[in-house]
Amino acid sequence: MASKLEKAAEIYRSLGYEETDFDDILNLGIGSKEEQKEAREGLKSGDWTEIKQLSDNTYGFVSVVDVDLEKLAIFAIRVGVDAKRAANILRRSSEVALKAIEERGETFAMNFIQAACASNRRIWEHSLSVLGMLALKLVHEMNLEIPESVEYMKDWAAAAAILLTSKRKDYNFDERFVIEKEEILRRFKEHIEAGVALNVPATGPFSDILIWGVQNNLIAKDTAMEQVFYGLSIAQRPGDRKEYVNVLEQIGITDEEIKSRVETIIPLLGLGETAILERFAPVLIESVTEDWLYTILISCSSAKVKKIKKLILKSVLKREKPESVKEFEDWLTFYKQDEDKSIVKLAGSIEKAWGLEIVQEDIKEEVQGLWRETPKLWEVPRFELGEISSERLTDLVSDISKRKDYIADLFFERFIAMANYIAYTNSDEAKMSLAGIPNGDAGGLRTLGRWAKNLEMNMIKDTKENVWNGEQEVLKIRYHDLMYMRRELLFNS
Repeated sequence: MASKLEKAAEIYRSLGYEETDFDDILNLGIGSKEEQKEAREGLKSGDWTEIKQLSDNTYGFVSVVDVDLEKLAIFAIRVGVDAKRAANILRRSSEVALKAIEERGETFAMNFIQAACASNRRIWEHSLSVLGMLALKLVHEMNLEIPESVEYMKDWAAAAAILLTSKRKDYNFDERFVIEKEEILRRFKEHIEAGVALNVPATGPFSDILIWGVQNNLIAKDTAMEQVFYGLSIAQRPGDRKEYVNVLEQIGITDEEIKSRVETIIPLLGLGETAILERFAPVLIESVTEDWLYTILISCSSAKVKKIKKLILKSVLKREKPESVKEFEDWLTFYKQDEDKSIVKLAGSIEKAWGLEIVQEDIKEEVQGLWRETPKLWEVPRFELGEISSERLTDLVSDISKRKDYIADLFFERFIAMANYIAYTNSDEAKMSLAGIPNGDAGGLRTLGRWAKNLEMNMIKDTKENVWNGEQEVLKIRYHDLMYMRRELLFNS
């Protein structure tokens, strides 16, 4: 009997798709409603290719059905497969695919874009994805809302870098299917705003495109700065924040513009990142009013790099002595206790310039590596059975049978040892004590129960299977663990 896929392929052939040129297949019909339903059922899921041996040392993908899979994908879209399936079966962007998706409407197109723009379909982290250009053309030609998708925005940034800055080498560019440059420019500002809000990685081409937009008057400098500072405030990755600081530098941020955003910048200083502190800290420390100074200096205390610590202290030295100088003693003590002597010296210069006399408490460092006597080893108690009797064995069986799972603890070991001892001296007496074990017991007693009832042991065999090791088919045996085998074999003699 033909498979559902083969039936769908037969309908596809009967409509003339296979012998028609790819660029002309949209002129063909899609069959009756019954044929569409049957074709859709066969095309909506499953693999169209499989791995087969092509020669002695070669393996590759082979089509499951003897048809042009690129044409079959377009046919599948037209007969109604869902958007996720459409993104999965399309191998490349094309005008034919674009028109076929547009025919399905805006909702289908938006769902297709969400599925098609994916990180696992890029050659490099920031390159254009396989269907990225198709997604861009759908958004622009259908005037769709910009998808709330980081992956879509990464495709937009890659395409913009290709078309606006001629950086084609690194972005997997296909000359045969390209969005017009004018289309990118038409919705440029809208995409920049969406990209910042979505926290698109600034380490890729997105930040370069933002700078390009300001330099070419597509975005006003003030607007760009608002976007960048918003991006700085929501960025999760230090690399992105570093790139955004570079964007501000490239678009020409001034010291006055930095001062006007002191409230926005203070939380960023507290991150302790070199790029942020190096650009903003000196400007603010040297120029803000005393009302802001202490807050800024405390935020800057998160600096980890020696160069930045010295930069902060040198900036403080350029200021006049604050009126409420006593409030800064704790802050200055922090630097006077630094391990680096040059930083301690700078802190001392501030102390002298401000007329402070900071008395530091002696800090006694705990002695490291102090020898301590090795603790005594734990003495393992001897294993003892206690009272040995068939009645006690029956009680042990009752307690263990209540367990839902097999637990190899001391209680179970004592039971096994007693059962062996009694079975060795009087097997009939042992069988009487163990006869009450249920056949479906899950506490590890099933084997003993079958032995006590003189039933066939019916041992579970080791698992055997044939596997391919890359060169030939070999037999692989999966052995059971030792504890399991001990349990199964214990009374099988």
